[in-house]
Amino acid sequence: MKTKPLHRLIALSLLLVALPAQADDAEDAQRLLVVPFPITEPAVGEGLLAGLVWMRDGPPLVEGPRKPQAFGAGALYTNGGSRGVLAFDHRAWSEGRWRTTVIAGIVDVHLKRASLVPGRGELAGFNVEASGASISAQRGFTGGNSVIVRLFNAETELAVGGRVPDGVLEDLGSDVVSGLSLGWARDTRDDLFSPTRGSVASLIATSQSENLGGSFDARSLSLKWMGYRSLGPGYVGLHALFDASGGNPPFYLRPFVSLRGVAALSYAGERVVSLETEYRLPIRQRWDVLAFVGAGHVRADYRGLEGTSNVQAGGIGVRYRPEQLFGLTFGIDVAQGPDELATYIQIGNAWR
Repeated sequence: MKTKPLHRLIALSLLLVALPAQADDAEDAQRLLVVPFPITEPAVGEGLLAGLVWMRDGPPLVEGPRKPQAFGAGALYTNGGSRGVLAFDHRAWSEGRWRTTVIAGIVDVHLKRASLVPGRGELAGFNVEASGASISAQRGFTGGNSVIVRLFNAETELAVGGRVPDGVLEDLGSDVVSGLSLGWARDTRDDLFSPTRGSVASLIATSQSENLGGSFDARSLSLKWMGYRSLGPGYVGLHALFDASGGNPPFYLRPFVSLRGVAALSYAGERVVSLETEYRLPIRQRWDVLAFVGAGHVRADYRGLEGTSNVQAGGIGVRYRPEQLFGLTFGIDVAQGPDELATYIQIGNAWR
């Protein structure tokens, strides 16, 4: 297994996380938080990601939402058997013109099921052990525009508890996931967690290659758009996502339909479209109620297995916005998808 690139990247990541924060403004609000982040993703079960997080205000921007800075570490646990430890650092430099994000972790993720193609080749009960790190930098420009570069490396080990369909056996075992992402984004929202106007658009191209230290070659393209505007007494939002992948990635790294009410990896393929709209109605100074509905389409062609599928989901939710907590919102969503009723505990915006 190729370990040297991973070890160097993890060492650099931990060094960057350990660097002392450099506030652009000594008067910025800052706070040390004990954060219990509930895990409610149907694919992995219920659990908790908890740890210490130090947050402070980010520098004000000419256009786009003011984004807090944070670094911390924690551990995760789910009743489905997933475990892990993570550390991260997200900070602004040069009065907000640069932003860097570093993530390093060791996880053992147990998933209930995944679909190789819609309606065929379903895997029941598998787990992925992974240790790795990611380093990204984002350079902001006028008009809310920015360019993004990200380098990542991870070592993974796959095990499947149930029957393995023909053609997937070569995925069992170890992989080195190593790649580079380049992208563009534009963010004109008026608020990071509870936008009432503006939009976000991004285009990210990713290459995973043996030349970068990986064990396979793959490529992907992700196009995302979110928009918000007022409508009557409330606000309407639209989230559109298109993902495409090619090459020879492990099946669990392919894109999948991303909707509340649809379990991760249950509708995966090489071409995926997800579309969700939401209406948020303020009912008190710090309380909102919302309703959402979405649809997805997936087209898969994985090692001789082909298929397409359409999926719909929808639900309702509530949000609470505490005073003087960096604009964070807390709430709960209940969504009905094609397979089951799902409940999500939300911290921040459901669309990321």
